[in-house]
Order: sequence, then C-alpha cells, then structure tokens
Amino acid sequence: MLTYKLERLGGELVKVPAPYTSQRCSACGFITPGSGEDQATLVCKNPDCGWSGNADHNAARNILHVYRIGHGTVVIPAAGRAVVRRARGVQPAAAR
Repeated sequence: MLTYKLERLGGELVKVPAPYTSQRCSACGFITPGSGEDQATLVCKNPDCGWSGNADHNAARNILHVYRIGHGTVVIPAAGRAVVRRARGVQPAAAR
C-alpha cells in the first residue's frame, strides 16, 4: 500500500531490516531480549548505560539509523548518538 501511495504522491520507500530494532538500545547498541519492562517501555540492561524510554521511539531511532548509514545490518551506536560512558548510578544532567 505504501508503494502505491508513494507512486501517486511522490516519495521514496526504503525497506530496512527490522530484526532486533525493538531489543537494541538506541543509546549504546546493547541487545537484550526481554529488555522491555512492559509493552511501552524499554530499559537498557547494559550496566554502563541504563537508558530507558518509549519502546516504539527506541525502535524508530534504530530503524532511522540503519536507513541513514545505508546498510542492511545495524552498526552501533544506533541513531548516530555519541555514547557517553558514565559511572554506575550517575544520571545524566537532564535526568537529575
């Protein structure tokens, strides 16, 4: 359906492989099956990261990253974000 609509309205459809996009942390690239605390929340199990946020937003960032780099496989860090390593238990300034 998207192909047909894009032909009519103009645009480009790019297929991006979806495996692990919902299980990969978009901040550090760590993959943990079952890292969703519930259907809507993803919490990174990487002890050096601990990022948490909306699971759909996280997957969308991962898919966008794969599109931007033009590869069929995911290269980390996802979403083009710089990965900041911090000591355990230290929250980023925005979360304080």
